[in-house]
Amino acid sequence: MGKGKTEVIVIGAGISGIKASLDLANAGISSLVLESRGRLGGRLCTEQMESGLSVDMGASWFHDCYTNPLLKKYWESGKVDFHFDDGKFSYFNEEGLVDENKRLEPVAKEIELFMEDLYTKIPADKDISIKEAVYQYLKDKKWCLTDYQLKHVPQLVRYFEMWIGSSWEILSARTIATDKHKGRDAMVMNGYSTVYNGELEELVKAAKLSSQGGCSIKLNSVVYKIEWDAKKREIVVHSKNSLTNKSEQFRSNFLVFTAPLSVLKLTDLKEEGAIEWTPPLPPTLRNSLDKVSFSNLGKVFFEFPETFWNLEDDRILSLARGKIPNGLDYTILFLNLAKPTQKPLLLALISSPLTQYIEQQESQEVIFEVFKPVLSRITNLKASEIPKPLQIKTSKWSADPYARGSYTGVTVRDDYEVALEYLMNPTGIFDGSGRVRFAGEGVTDDGNGCAHGAWVSGAREAEYIKRVVNKAKF
Repeated sequence: MGKGKTEVIVIGAGISGIKASLDLANAGISSLVLESRGRLGGRLCTEQMESGLSVDMGASWFHDCYTNPLLKKYWESGKVDFHFDDGKFSYFNEEGLVDENKRLEPVAKEIELFMEDLYTKIPADKDISIKEAVYQYLKDKKWCLTDYQLKHVPQLVRYFEMWIGSSWEILSARTIATDKHKGRDAMVMNGYSTVYNGELEELVKAAKLSSQGGCSIKLNSVVYKIEWDAKKREIVVHSKNSLTNKSEQFRSNFLVFTAPLSVLKLTDLKEEGAIEWTPPLPPTLRNSLDKVSFSNLGKVFFEFPETFWNLEDDRILSLARGKIPNGLDYTILFLNLAKPTQKPLLLALISSPLTQYIEQQESQEVIFEVFKPVLSRITNLKASEIPKPLQIKTSKWSADPYARGSYTGVTVRDDYEVALEYLMNPTGIFDGSGRVRFAGEGVTDDGNGCAHGAWVSGAREAEYIKRVVNKAKF
């Protein structure tokens, strides 16, 4: 049985949860953070290669550099080693390096405009996939395209798979073309944990300085039930320690739910990570979540004994072979990390369904065999000439019951805007007073799917609670 009561319970110790607790502590409002995993960070997860190099299994970039509210703070702090990987970008297909003079990229840009038009021309329930949109465009414009463009530009447009982590066969054409980043992307080279730890240090300091706004964090605390005690007018959170199997109860006046929407969506209480709401969430909110999908962007880090690829490239894209890819022929984006690290390191970004296959593999040999032909393609070396990696490390988000994917997606016929409205302005939960709040990368319109968007959402919900608490004092 948990002891006492806190003003706010925060579910999830990702960057949105930590930011919410930080701002609450600065306002003298106490909080308790419950985290299901045995580590902090949520989908910010920095690990070490055997050589000592830091690699991020989750967020790697400061996206939207033009508007990112965290960029200047951490740039000036000197704690973060940033790298802009927006230099030379090479494309490879089954014929080798794609010649710029074939003008595939301008056609791909025009297809983006075509898909942007779809957003205003068709409603969500008439949505089509990127694949369908591409071939619709080619049918309409084939009279002004070359045979080479007709054959190969569809595979270049599949680069969108690297944004979200889902196949172009299910990605929403009308939505994804309007989901553009605002400015450049700055990669964090010394681990996104430096950013998270910076926020955590501020929280620890704020909690110590505050006489009332203390904060405690409990790891391995798997929440399985959230209920409303109408008699005491309190929220009761039930959790079980994943190590000891001991159950606990915690009480609060407010709750900030920052677990992924993939977890919130769960309705089968037998599923690991599923949470029972008593009374249940309003049907309008629950039904809106049915129109929200989750993606599976995967990461594969390769550390080799030596570099054997073009060191001038920042990014290398291997295009799928044909309309229906098999085994090895998925769109794969390689990030040349040898350039900023001066180490023989490559990062491959992959999408569903390849992500799920790779993330379930324990054998580095099996993983290497999948990528060997692709590495051969982008280096013009024989597969037998590709050196064996010293180490391969992959993400595991699709197999993580507390993540169930990488981040919020944009699948055909999703209606994310409706769910977002309910989540950002929740009504009808428990006593209807707005004491249950939602935050995270999927609960923000600006920076959706990004770490800074999650951070902003945590600040937003803390601000709401601060206003309500301060109003009650007068």
